[in-house]
Amino acid sequence: MKQAYSVLMSVYQKENPEYLRAAVESVLGQTVPPEEVVLVCDGPLTEALDGVIAEYARQEIAFRVVRLPENGGLGKALNEGLKYCSCEWIARMDTDDLSTPDRCEKQLKFLEEHPEVDVVSGTIAEFQGDALDGKTAETAVISYKTVPETQKEIAAYIKQRNPLNHPCVMFRKASVELSGGYQQCPYFEDYDLWVRMYRNHAQFANLPDTLLYMRVDGMHQRRGGLRYAKCVIDFRVKMYRNQVITFGEFLPMTIVRVLVSLMPNSLRRFLYEKKLRKQ
Repeated sequence: MKQAYSVLMSVYQKENPEYLRAAVESVLGQTVPPEEVVLVCDGPLTEALDGVIAEYARQEIAFRVVRLPENGGLGKALNEGLKYCSCEWIARMDTDDLSTPDRCEKQLKFLEEHPEVDVVSGTIAEFQGDALDGKTAETAVISYKTVPETQKEIAAYIKQRNPLNHPCVMFRKASVELSGGYQQCPYFEDYDLWVRMYRNHAQFANLPDTLLYMRVDGMHQRRGGLRYAKCVIDFRVKMYRNQVITFGEFLPMTIVRVLVSLMPNSLRRFLYEKKLRKQ
């Protein structure tokens, strides 16, 4: 298998430098290494984060650093980073997660066998704590986030929930650009992109394999509150106006999502871990 791919990451000042180092190491340690790593600095960073970045910039690897003058959010940062990715295939990676060593090899093999597919992700193992490698993260896993595998299943699922695990997607650059790339859509930058690609007849798939360990400390708090509830409503309204969903599909799920975002953190955490995930 000789298929080149870029890795696209974004970092901002509140992130942990040791998590960033571990995330980059999990990318560089792939069984099929990337052609390049494109890291977008979303605004000024801390001295510690800049120190980690400088370590990799000095090494003999294709490590491209793109610096934005101010923090503009994930969508803007990733869209800028897309311009610097030179490969047809791009693997997304967050700067506090850990890819499994054969993640990209599995995705490239699948894409080789299914040339019609534009985006592929897979299962993510959610963990808590300060793990800095896959073995330690594996012992701290609390749940697994699975997603539907086939285009038919994804086409039905996308009307209610995000059908792809964004932290471990690999996508065709041209297909993403054709659909307008990442756009400002707070909390839903990736879901919004998949919806626009779906309307453009893009082909999706998910692998059943666990491809990534995702750090979920504080995730349930971030998905709560009035601001998040408003973003849920805005996004669902956008889907309805663009005729992705009917009013009958819009109303029930929107009400459920808003209620979940407004419930106490402890109850929302229980719902995510026990009802919406596999143990």
